Amino acid sequence: MLRESPGCGHPGRHPAAPSARPLARRDPDPARSEGPAVSQQLVLESVLTCPNCGLAARETMPTDACVFFYECGGCRTLLQPRHGDCCVFCSYGSVKCPPIQQGGDCCAPS
Repeated sequence: MLRESPGCGHPGRHPAAPSARPLARRDPDPARSEGPAVSQQLVLESVLTCPNCGLAARETMPTDACVFFYECGGCRTLLQPRHGDCCVFCSYGSVKCPPIQQGGDCCAPS
């Protein structure tokens, strides 16, 4: 739709103002990505929660070592990884350990 635009000072017809509601345009190939790849940032803090007393403690995870044992500051229970988990952060933490976040194996020999 074309309409006269009295405010621009240029004679002639101009396109109508865009509608107030933006239109979504879909990419025919959703697998194609435009722009730089977004790198995933590691989360290095995790909240460990003791299964015995429920105490929650914020701890910083090491990036160069595994934590197999953690002593609860409340009840002094010695936490160990559950069967199938690689470390106490993967078992009792709010965030998995850095190697798992990166999609690798925790503490795998190099």
